Amino acid sequence: MAQMEGVAPAKVFADMTADMGTFSRFGKEGGKNLAEAAIMARKLGTSLESMAATSDALLDFESSINDQMEASMLLGRNINTDKARQLAFEGDLAGMQKEILKQAGSEAEWNSLNVVQRKSMAEAFGLSTDEMGRMIANQENLNNMTQVEKDAMEMKEEIIEKLKKAWSNIVASVT
Repeated sequence: MAQMEGVAPAKVFADMTADMGTFSRFGKEGGKNLAEAAIMARKLGTSLESMAATSDALLDFESSINDQMEASMLLGRNINTDKARQLAFEGDLAGMQKEILKQAGSEAEWNSLNVVQRKSMAEAFGLSTDEMGRMIANQENLNNMTQVEKDAMEMKEEIIEKLKKAWSNIVASVT
């Protein structure tokens, strides 16, 4: 799966095994969700450990809601961390990252923020400004792919889905 996504499998595997606490807290379906999250993390220039820390920050409800309101006030627009928090609660780290990027906006929007606004936005999602900026920039690169690159990526995703189904069948037959 990692090779198909253009990510070094060894790094993904190292990411997944670096912290067994993360695996034991978030692992579902034989760890398939963590493999997806680790691959996405690598594509966005972050790590599975960072994603788990982001999840923990979002699940600290009182602080997270306070940070969300503060960011909304400083940015002059509604920042809604509820969906990201829900996905974190469900253990869907990849979905959580997608929702964070959706709420964060484009790289141009990020670059238009001042220092205080960037810090507040990142804190609303339990990230550092460095992590948030890197994720947004890497997402922008993915968004700017040519049609040929997008078609290749879609084909890879279809293959990944087939592999996931095959893996599920293998796991089901073993258990």
